[in-house]
Amino acid sequence: MRILNGFDTPLPASEFSVVTLGAFDGIHRGHQELLSRIKTIAAERGGTGILLTFEPHPQRVIAPGTALPLLSIREEKLALLEEMGLDTLVILPFNRQLSQMEAEDFVSVVLVEALDVRFLVLGYDHTFGKGRRGRPELLRTMAPDLGFEVEVVDAVTDNGDAITSSLIRTVILDGDVQRATRLLGRPYSVKGLVIRSDQRGRELGFPTANISMPNPEKCIPGKSVYAVQSIVGGSVYRGACNIGTRPTFNDDQLMIEVHLLEFDKDIYGESIEIRFFARIREERKFEGPGALKKQIESDIIDAERILAQEGN
Repeated sequence: MRILNGFDTPLPASEFSVVTLGAFDGIHRGHQELLSRIKTIAAERGGTGILLTFEPHPQRVIAPGTALPLLSIREEKLALLEEMGLDTLVILPFNRQLSQMEAEDFVSVVLVEALDVRFLVLGYDHTFGKGRRGRPELLRTMAPDLGFEVEVVDAVTDNGDAITSSLIRTVILDGDVQRATRLLGRPYSVKGLVIRSDQRGRELGFPTANISMPNPEKCIPGKSVYAVQSIVGGSVYRGACNIGTRPTFNDDQLMIEVHLLEFDKDIYGESIEIRFFARIREERKFEGPGALKKQIESDIIDAERILAQEGN
């Protein structure tokens, strides 16, 4: 995959550019449909599939006071796009000036002059430009005079809901990671480093890998216990993960800790990826360590059962 930051490296003029654009946070099933279309059209026309995306996420510039947890931080997005076989990724810095560009100017300057777009593929609800005036109707009007074609892709749905990054954020924050898997087309995951802590899990008989909080922009599932897979050193392990503040011990710091099944290695300082498959229960306070230990035993049994049912 060729990665261009801004337009520092211009595209060869001879390329038939098949373009789609957007923040593409999460690379969910709706995004995957757009990427599949530009890949197919590029193959049919002997051209190049291009994704024009933006950093930072436009919402962080347009409404800087709002917290917008990201489904995929930069390195995750690049890995997913590479895996999908994208030809070219153009990352355009998003700033206040770009947010105020008229839609017509964006089409003429960015899409036509910079990318030499010949075929533009858009999601049904995509908007761009000042006042969100850049819509499929405007593009269809401009396209014939500027020499490109336009295709609008319908919504990909789940239980009647259009799959969007906003919906997936809500689902993940609510802890419904099973639905998140359906919406994304893969399990949601969080990566971090294994760090030392107070070893309360080991004292209870269930040693846990405590994970440093990942990139602060990353969306973290809601406080609950989950059935998970963990990837350490290229190997996959089943486990149960707790996200919360450990109210039984009156802690107040949010922590991510995972108990790996059939595992007894020192992995402090190593990178770990946690893939979330199902929520077992919400976090709650227990009467004491004994009651908590009994519940953890039950959680581990539930995690093993859930993962076995799903073939993981």
